[in-house]
Amino acid sequence: MSHRPPINAVEDYTDAFLTTLGVFLFMVFWMIAAALGYLWVAITAYGIDLCFKWIGRLRRS
Repeated sequence: MSHRPPINAVEDYTDAFLTTLGVFLFMVFWMIAAALGYLWVAITAYGIDLCFKWIGRLRRS
């Protein structure tokens, strides 16, 4: 007959998991905001450039 030691309770990693998940979600949302911010700046800059070109054409005529 084999003698097995009693099974001990496993460690609770819930807090560590939730903390890591929170940090990961923060980084993901930060990257989404940075990417959309970059797109917003590019679109706005293109619109302002078109506006200045239009004003330049009005002044020449």
